[in-house]
Amino acid sequence: MAHDHYRDRIPGTPRFKEKDKKKPLGTEPFFPNFLLKEWIVGSLFLVAFVLWIIFNPVHLTDPADPNPSGFIPMPDWYFLFLYQLLKYFPGDMVWMGTVVVPGVASTLLIIAPWLDNSKARHPFKRPVATTAMTLAVLLCIWLTYEAEVQHEDALAHAPKPVDKSEMPVDTALVDEGDAGAKQFQASCAGCHGTDLKGVAGPYLLGVGNKYDAAQLEEVITKGFPPLMPPGGGLTDKAKIAEIATWLSKQKQK
Repeated sequence: MAHDHYRDRIPGTPRFKEKDKKKPLGTEPFFPNFLLKEWIVGSLFLVAFVLWIIFNPVHLTDPADPNPSGFIPMPDWYFLFLYQLLKYFPGDMVWMGTVVVPGVASTLLIIAPWLDNSKARHPFKRPVATTAMTLAVLLCIWLTYEAEVQHEDALAHAPKPVDKSEMPVDTALVDEGDAGAKQFQASCAGCHGTDLKGVAGPYLLGVGNKYDAAQLEEVITKGFPPLMPPGGGLTDKAKIAEIATWLSKQKQK
């Protein structure tokens, strides 16, 4: 009988006696009861967010490079679950991950009040809505986690930035009209740079000070898998020899 004197309530909210028994169970005035709780929750979230920013400042990194060699694009954390979702719809099926799945989810969220219009406020009395939201939140958390883990793994296997700390001061190329120079520009400049200052691969200025043509030809032939394939992608030994001969002339100081 005691239950008749109280409304259904959300766990943690204070009990109060029912004055008007004609009102449906689980209701409360929008102002100020419901609105005040919304303001309190919003204020707590805002204060917590401000404190997080104060004690975890965002540090600026290097200036943006329009031609990065190992950059892997990554969205902000709140889009990571959508970013990960796209990976499961490759090629011509990408429209499923960009339009269909997010569209269905958004539509269900919009029409949720009409799908579950129960007056009860306790989560256990609304099993469909509670289960659906719980599964949706868990799915977003899992997709976000997978996106972060896979991104970290990709970064670990990405080419490391080229160390140019010991690059020669003299950057003038030797014999730029040589046949080996032209072959280098066509086959190797994408990784080592047209000026030999390095891009994804190491710089080659002054490489002739350390290796002769035979040694360079051997290095090119073997390659450095997986970053540099054998022969640098070339199969013609004559062209490899031309490149090695020209590189051996690069004796910058």
